Amino acid sequence: MSAPSITIVVINHDYERYVGEAIRSAITQEPGGYRLTDVVVVDDGSTDGSENVYATFPAARVVRQPHLGFPAALTRAITEASGEWVALCDADDAFEPHKLRTLAPVLNRQEISFIQHAERVVDFRGRLFAEGAHPGGATSTLLMRTAHARDLLPVTNELFFHVLADLGRGAVLNDPLTRYRVHAGSMTDRITPGVFAEYMAHVCDDVAARLDALTSSPPAWVQAAELDRLRSTYRDRAATYRADAIKQIERGVLR
Repeated sequence: MSAPSITIVVINHDYERYVGEAIRSAITQEPGGYRLTDVVVVDDGSTDGSENVYATFPAARVVRQPHLGFPAALTRAITEASGEWVALCDADDAFEPHKLRTLAPVLNRQEISFIQHAERVVDFRGRLFAEGAHPGGATSTLLMRTAHARDLLPVTNELFFHVLADLGRGAVLNDPLTRYRVHAGSMTDRITPGVFAEYMAHVCDDVAARLDALTSSPPAWVQAAELDRLRSTYRDRAATYRADAIKQIERGVLR
C-alpha cells in the first residue's frame, strides 16, 4: 500500500506576525508513513508585511486572491490541494512537528474521510494559555479526504467538514497536534453576548442548505436519505443557537 499523500494549506489574512511560524511548522513536519505533496498558502488579500514573510519560504506555494473573506479562502484552500488528504492551518496557529507522522496510520482506512485531533491553546506569545489539551474541532485540527471535502464546497466555515464525521466517516485522536492561538485579533467575536451563537446559527443554516442541494444528486460515499436526516439535524441546531443567542443578549452575558 502506497503512503497517503497530504497537502497542507495555510490560510492567511494580515497575520504577518504569526504566518511564518505556521508555514515553518508545515514544511518541517517529521517524516513518517505519508507523503507531503506540497505546502500552499492561500493569501486572502493581505495588506501587511505577509509578502515579505512568504519570500523566506520558497518551498511554499503562495496563492493570492483579493480579500474575499474566510469562507472564500477556506473554499479556495480545498480546491488548491493536490494530495489525497488536505490539512488546514489558520495562519495564527501552528502544527506540532510530529502531527502528520502521528496521523499517518489512520489515513489508509478507506472508511475514514475526516480526522479531528486535540490542540494546545497558547496566547499571542505562544505560551500555554490553558492547562492540558482541548478536544479541537477548529480549522487547524482537521484533516479531510480531499475529494470528499470538495463535494461539500462552497463552504462557510469548517463546520461543513464535520458533516463527514456526522455521517460516520470520522476519527478522533486525543493527541494535541496543533498549537491554537488565542489573541486580541482573532477572527470571531466570542465575547459579545449573542454574537457567536448567532454566527453559528447562520453557519448551521448554510450547512443545511448545502445538504439539501446534495440530496438530489448525492456523492457516491453517502445516501440521499442520510443527507436528508442530517439536514434536519442542522436546522434544529440553528434554532438552538438562535435561542441561545437571544438568552445571552437578554442576560447580557455568555452562558
